[in-house]
Amino acid sequence: MTAATELAAESGFEAITLSRVAKRLDIQPQSMYRYTKNTEDLRAKVFAKSMQELVDYLYQSLIGLSGTTALEQLTYTVAFGEYSEVIPHDFAAVSKYLKYPDVATQYNRLYAMLPLYLAQIAHDPEIIRRGTSLLSDFMLGESVNAHNNGADNIEVRQADFRKNVTQILGMLAKSSRKKA
Repeated sequence: MTAATELAAESGFEAITLSRVAKRLDIQPQSMYRYTKNTEDLRAKVFAKSMQELVDYLYQSLIGLSGTTALEQLTYTVAFGEYSEVIPHDFAAVSKYLKYPDVATQYNRLYAMLPLYLAQIAHDPEIIRRGTSLLSDFMLGESVNAHNNGADNIEVRQADFRKNVTQILGMLAKSSRKKA
């Protein structure tokens, strides 16, 4: 796994192949089948491990934070954080690997953080559900944009992102108060 992760960090996620990892380990490619089914399975293992590291990092970094502050930190970290050179920042990759149980588990751990903190600012289940979907789409979409469009106006994008998250959270809290 380490060799595959190092290869991804050096040459990109798509560089992970059974033959390249075997070469790095100085073993025959056929030997890789003891550990993984195929290249896609190997990539899914690397993806799951990298996502686990991200989610573990988020849980640790959010200790002591709650509500709006935690949600702002969480969404900003996912959107702009340099948490991984390995995880592909693209929706197609995420959806492609969700069929693998380890990837799905880590994605669900990440997704579950949103309603946990949203429940601290909004008490209506429908608003929490809708807010979770909105924030998830927004932070993952910005992650794709931030990591795939270079550093063009990154400071402006980050400032806009922070303002937009603050507005979204304010609207969700206000909607929850209206329903109460």
